[in-house]
Order: sequence, then structure tokens, then C-alpha cells
Amino acid sequence: MLPAALEQERLFVAERLLSEIERRHGLPHPANREVHPVIVERFLTAYLPETRDGQPAPSALEFAFSPSLTEALNLARGVVSESGTGFGAALYIYDLDTGTGGPGDSVESTAAGSNQSRT
Repeated sequence: MLPAALEQERLFVAERLLSEIERRHGLPHPANREVHPVIVERFLTAYLPETRDGQPAPSALEFAFSPSLTEALNLARGVVSESGTGFGAALYIYDLDTGTGGPGDSVESTAAGSNQSRT
């Protein structure tokens, strides 16, 4: 079991990061989003699906938590879908323990944006 201070720090950082990602992509901040400390794990994965021609742009950020980077990457592989004409997708994976003095403090956080174009 993690110390309560580490759980609270993860929760605070996760909520701040989600709000920043939403702001960066011009998404509305959900009024009813409540991230409960019980579901918060070490890695936060946030995904903004691509915009596809003829379909409305995504209006919400998808996110999940994972205990390891490998699980976060596997989660992203299972969720991300691309089309030949889509654009504007973004994928972020953050280590919520970086800088908190918690387990894995020496691991650098990972953040990746995805906006791939195909020829």
C-alpha cells in the first residue's frame, strides 16, 4: 500500500496534467470528472483521437492509469486507431512519481505527442 501523501500527490499531478492537455487542445474541461485516488496508478496515459474527415472532432480526452510503463504502452496499442486521412491525434504517457521522492524517482517521465501524416 502506498503512503497517503504519495497517493494524493499522484492524484494532484494527474488532475493538473489532464487539465493542461485539455487546455492545450482546446477541449472543454468536464464539469463532472472526478478522478478517485483508488484508480490512480504510477503512469497516466491520455489519448486524444484523431479528427477524421466528415466526422465531428473529438470533444473529450480519453485517459487511464497503469502500474508500469509497459502496461501503459500496451494500453495505448489497444486504444489508438489511425486512418489514412485523420489528423491531430495526441498521445501522452506520464510517470506520476517523477519528482515526488516516491518509488522510481530516478526514472524520467515520458511524454509523446503523435501527429503522423501518411503519404
